[in-house]
Amino acid sequence: MQRQKKKSPSLVVDPVLLIGTGLSVLLGVIFYVREDTAQALGTVAGLIGGVITLQIQTLLREKRRVDHETRVGHMVSTIEKIPWLPDVMEPMLRAAKHVERDYKGTPAEDACRAAFEECLRTLADLERGHFRAPYGDNAVFLRLIEQAQESMCVTSVPAVDLGWWHEPVGRQYWRAQLTALARGVVIRRVFIYHEWTGELDALAREQQTAGVRVRRVHVDRLPPPMRVISGIWDGTCGHELSYTAAGEAVHDTFTVSPPDLERLMRQFEMIERSAVDLDEPEPRAADPVA
Repeated sequence: MQRQKKKSPSLVVDPVLLIGTGLSVLLGVIFYVREDTAQALGTVAGLIGGVITLQIQTLLREKRRVDHETRVGHMVSTIEKIPWLPDVMEPMLRAAKHVERDYKGTPAEDACRAAFEECLRTLADLERGHFRAPYGDNAVFLRLIEQAQESMCVTSVPAVDLGWWHEPVGRQYWRAQLTALARGVVIRRVFIYHEWTGELDALAREQQTAGVRVRRVHVDRLPPPMRVISGIWDGTCGHELSYTAAGEAVHDTFTVSPPDLERLMRQFEMIERSAVDLDEPEPRAADPVA
């Protein structure tokens, strides 16, 4: 794009220069026609004060202009540093401008602002390394399994997801794990159960036969905060399933924050130590592991 030539500031249209020139002429006339020096000096002092005030106002206005241009320049520079962001921001801003111009004062304007504020909340979570996905959306899980190179450490709560394993989305999730096993990824899974049924045993043994390191633990042997579906892939991304107060799964929460990853790994290892192999007898119900 051809850059437009920047026009040099014109001295003729500078209001401070015009006023200053006029005052100078006025002062010359005053000193010429008045013989009273004290009154003349008072007039001069007043006029100088006016000039100083005008100059300060001009400087403040210029500072605001420079600050605004600096802020805009910083925003543009930040956007351009992220390769994919300009293509996203341009239509977003165009849509917001259209709403502001054509639907100002209507609920559409409020909805537009709310959409940007929701985006800001999502980005604030991402800044801390957290993001969410709707429960049942397999996309993030499949990508994590596909990218895993070393390990996948996960828990399963059959009371929540036993039927899910037999649904198309669950079988797709399992096929992705079979592919990961074939390329050498170590998968460790602990089933946290209330009752070890024949259906659950068949599922666990299918996975064990495929190469998954499967263990099981009765729910009573774990403290409540550990009775959840969670996972960690290569120590780089973690997951926890979020529930309502009634125990209904609502969304999957992911994290790439190092402190969260360390916490999830410690939690998984504690659960795994409390569990037994599939062919070991079930331990007597005991106090939850601390």
